Amino acid sequence: MNTPPSQTPINTAFYPREFEEIILEKSQHFIDRTFIFTAFNEFLHHHNRGYFTIVGVPGSGKSAILAKYVTENSNVVYYNAQVEGKNRAEEFLKDVCQQIVETFHETSLHPIPDNATEGSWFLSLLLQKISDKLEPPQRLIIAIDALDAIDRNSQPLGTNLFYLPRYLPNGIYFILTRRPFKREKSGLLIEVPSQILDLSEYSEQNWDDVPSYIQHWQKMKQEGLSDVALKVLRVLTSASKGGISASAIAQIINEDEYEVEEVLENWLEFLVQQRIDTKTNYSFYHPSFRNWLAEKLSNGKIE
Repeated sequence: MNTPPSQTPINTAFYPREFEEIILEKSQHFIDRTFIFTAFNEFLHHHNRGYFTIVGVPGSGKSAILAKYVTENSNVVYYNAQVEGKNRAEEFLKDVCQQIVETFHETSLHPIPDNATEGSWFLSLLLQKISDKLEPPQRLIIAIDALDAIDRNSQPLGTNLFYLPRYLPNGIYFILTRRPFKREKSGLLIEVPSQILDLSEYSEQNWDDVPSYIQHWQKMKQEGLSDVALKVLRVLTSASKGGISASAIAQIINEDEYEVEEVLENWLEFLVQQRIDTKTNYSFYHPSFRNWLAEKLSNGKIE
């Protein structure tokens, strides 16, 4: 991990140009976090296939982490759902299948059929073909950045995001990044080994970024701040480290608990959830972001 990102070669032969540019740009913003790559390597060592997900709020460095991994590991298939025009299932399947075919010279499935983007059938077939050819310790790793950016309307309800396979053959792995989410709203139903690494659990290893705080705040108030939302904000910025539950907030501000939960749901990507007994406590993802908001409140600059 000591090679300067700007000098790190990447396997550019099979990446679309817009992805190549993202990888080079993001990897230069990488801050060394060995624990993440250690965790992923341990996952690879202990499981013969599976999904590994890095979860973090905006500005936590997810994209830089994934880009750095790609630059230092050859034959990793890469996709970024935040690139314009790349948040639909058909685009994902077309790009990723093409990368896999070219990387592993899978000529038996080339050219890719026109209906390859109609569900997961072709991707699953392709992954099985590659799996059959792999010899330990060979692996196929598919990296997908910003899974939360997907246009869910681009595919039928109840299907996995990007039609990602429910089952995986041996030697096939996905490494994903996304913002915080409720497990029941993950958009993925999988029956293979999986692990989630939540960057909020390593907050001391994240970095403070005031420009990001400004962007986060703009997004939090983009629909306008209701009286209830403003009251919730005041409670959250004064809450203890362990956070506070929706019912406790509702009691403090004398508002309906459902309305409080609605505000928290809208801000979920900027909050950390901690389960205590039967209740879920909420707090901002980083103390410095909470302090930044508290200062704006005290100075009357929150509007």
